[in-house]
Amino acid sequence: MKVKREDSSPKRHGHPLALTFAFCVLTCAFVPSAEASGPAATRSTLPNGARLIVSEQHVLPMAVIEILVDAGARRDPRGKEGLANLTADLVTEGTRSRTASQIKESVDFIGAGLSTSADTDFAVLSLTVLSKDLDTGLALLTDVLLHPTFPEAEVARRREAALATIRTEEDNPGSVAQRAFVEAVFRGEPYGHPAIGTADSVRRLTRADIEAFYKQHYRPDGTIIVVAGDVAVADVEQRLQLALKEWTSRQTEAFEYPVASVARPETVRIEKPITQANIILGHRGVARDNPDYYALTVMNFILGGGGFTSRLLDNIRTKAGLAYSVASSFIAGKSPGSFQVSMQTKNESASDAIARTCAELERIRREPVGDEELSDAKLYLTGSFPLRLDSTAKIAGFLAQVEFFDLGADYADTYVQRINTVTKDDILRVAQQYVHPDELQLVVVANLDQAKVAAAAPCGAAP
Repeated sequence: MKVKREDSSPKRHGHPLALTFAFCVLTCAFVPSAEASGPAATRSTLPNGARLIVSEQHVLPMAVIEILVDAGARRDPRGKEGLANLTADLVTEGTRSRTASQIKESVDFIGAGLSTSADTDFAVLSLTVLSKDLDTGLALLTDVLLHPTFPEAEVARRREAALATIRTEEDNPGSVAQRAFVEAVFRGEPYGHPAIGTADSVRRLTRADIEAFYKQHYRPDGTIIVVAGDVAVADVEQRLQLALKEWTSRQTEAFEYPVASVARPETVRIEKPITQANIILGHRGVARDNPDYYALTVMNFILGGGGFTSRLLDNIRTKAGLAYSVASSFIAGKSPGSFQVSMQTKNESASDAIARTCAELERIRREPVGDEELSDAKLYLTGSFPLRLDSTAKIAGFLAQVEFFDLGADYADTYVQRINTVTKDDILRVAQQYVHPDELQLVVVANLDQAKVAAAAPCGAAP
């Protein structure tokens, strides 16, 4: 699921011109066909328990290393929301042998890119480097991974940066709506807060908190390391075993999502002096490894994920002229995430737009989709899939997440087939099973005097 931030985007180090050049060549180098198989990759386990995936891509003299650690925001202790994010931000801000400025200068000197971020489910450290500088880049990457010191001054600086981002988001109606929606659906659960945390929780975070979180969760157990680019499998394995020899395994507690609470449908109305109401409707969704994910992907494309071809956009924008954009999505994580429909509309038309959304949710559950709708959805989803693999960086990220979400080594090879085998009956079945208009949480951020959205459940609550 997500996350990245100044500070809500990944924190990057690297010379701007070098990174711009690297981005251009990486994103233009790979153009696989829709029928192409997935990237070749070799999987192994390092002596310390970390999983290693290597994909040789010799088109360009570059390499990307992505280290995915089971240290995402779902691991935040209660009352310390934002701790995973702040820890990830700070691993590059000083080590036993390098200051924050020395790390940045070293990365700039070799024209590399180094970034860190924390998402809901995991934290990521990424390095992009020329093949000839792989040893230097790997030394920098492993130094920040294994030896961060979390200097007090840097902790204070990054904490203030996070608070500034939170204050900025409080002025953004869309961000306010998303925060309120997540809290309503996952109240008190690990997925019930933004990765960056809240103003109250972030203010309380200390260096001691960060050190304790790092020691507990930045372990090789459960870590996935992906190396993609102009490398050789045996050479990479040897280099990483040497570079990570002091990173020893220690049994850590496996993450178990608590038993989900049963959320009652509710309407959350938040006053903002704005002309456009920001609206989100939805409820709990599915985990990423759900076998129905493929049918849900096709169904959601037809409902609201297909841009100008979706039913929601056709009804609410094209026919009624109520919103510029409206979209639905399943945000799936390691544990069940959310299903949501989001849109903006004039305050005065909020109730009408919500009613039209409810009508489309009911229709997708009641009537089989059309042949052309199904064909168009499959054509787009299978035709756009190769774009997920059209750069070395994308390949590295793709392989890491496939491994993390246990999607299977053949995921890329079988994706097209799995999408193409979805039937109209499958779509009707998953719509009825996973879309529940009578259980919707509704969040409206608007000028409430003008919006006049009723407090009752938007599509009628179950008795």
